[in-house]
Amino acid sequence: MATTLLIEALGAIVALDLEGVDESVTDAVRSAWRDAVAHGREPELVVSVAEIAAHAASTEQVLSDLSQRVTLEAITARKGELWMLHATGLALPDGRVIVLVGPSGRGKTTAARALGAHLGYVSDETVGIDRDGRVHPYRKPLSVIEGAGFKAQLAPSELGLAPLPAVPLQVAAVVLLDRQADAADVPVVEPVDLGDAVDELVTQTSFLASMASPLQWLAALLERTGGMRRVVYREAAALHDVVDDLLAPGASTTWAPAAREATVASAGAYSRGEVQDAVALAHPDRVVVLQPGDGAMGMVRVLGGIAPALWDAADDARIDDLVDAAVAHFGAPEGQDVRALVAQAVAELVEVGALRRGEERVWQVAPDVAWHGDHARVVVLDLAQDDVDVHALEGSAAVIWMALAEGGGTVDEISARVAEDAGVPALLLRDEVARFHEVLSAAGLVRYGSCT
Repeated sequence: MATTLLIEALGAIVALDLEGVDESVTDAVRSAWRDAVAHGREPELVVSVAEIAAHAASTEQVLSDLSQRVTLEAITARKGELWMLHATGLALPDGRVIVLVGPSGRGKTTAARALGAHLGYVSDETVGIDRDGRVHPYRKPLSVIEGAGFKAQLAPSELGLAPLPAVPLQVAAVVLLDRQADAADVPVVEPVDLGDAVDELVTQTSFLASMASPLQWLAALLERTGGMRRVVYREAAALHDVVDDLLAPGASTTWAPAAREATVASAGAYSRGEVQDAVALAHPDRVVVLQPGDGAMGMVRVLGGIAPALWDAADDARIDDLVDAAVAHFGAPEGQDVRALVAQAVAELVEVGALRRGEERVWQVAPDVAWHGDHARVVVLDLAQDDVDVHALEGSAAVIWMALAEGGGTVDEISARVAEDAGVPALLLRDEVARFHEVLSAAGLVRYGSCT
């Protein structure tokens, strides 16, 4: 008997190397994986069952660990090529596939068993979808609880699940599973806006950041398949009654690529932060951005409210420019300080990296400048000039000078000191402080260098 078993996982051919494996374990592996057997293709990956068996206490543990290992190898091999969802996939006779998405414990395997007797079993672990919507099956064994210890790994056919139709598989619906103990007897299928579903979709996606323009990929595919759906149910057996509803159009996905270039901002101005991908959603207006992060996930944020208008306008823009953009988009809010609202929103966007400020200058009192006074009035003299000019600074100008004279700093740092005394947000004073520094610089009273 051959010591290698070839299986297909997400379109990749995996060789299960059975060399040196006990006969009973070999038979168990062949039985569990019989519905994923591949023919006539060279393997891309090799998994040694003997290595797994060497650290396992039982055949059940070997099968459980092998399933996890094959899954990891397959999704790693296909990263960047497929949208890989932690999901159950069921295929209709014509090749249309319903993808039921959800985290562990949401009922994917139970749903696969309930629907798989009539619909072809695609996977209960990972469904791989390419950019054209083609589905690549992963007919792994199902993990079924049978008493204590490791879950049993049973082939789909052993559980009476149907084979795949002899036609190409194409995604037809992406549905969020929502099993609730107090749900109605009849499952409820409801549309879900992409902006509301994106967090869950991203969480259940493997190697999102390895995909090219992943947010646009997701949005385009959902648009072609009628948008997102959510099914709220109590018992998986009742899902049979709503298969047609699962295929009915969900929430419309109106989207467009959003501005994604991390523009360069001059000192004190604002630009968009670095992003890998961004899409703009309508009704209501939101921007979904994928920011670079650690590992293969990145960070996805949904920007709502006035944030999309600020995001779009943030191209070497100052606070006044961003205020104008917000007012042009939404109008001036009655009875509210629009500048304060924009300043707060900008500060939050900067904090999470969605916007960033241009490189700051460190301002310092110039050499040979003498001054005397307090926060009410300051007299400043440039002793380096032949004809000494006397500059009298009063009010806010005196307060700014005193903050500057405390050791210098960036406009932000000086603004923070002034704002603390005034009891107002620093961002509201920033432009005034910046303009005053330019005036002082022109008079030779202060100088600046790059912030280090």
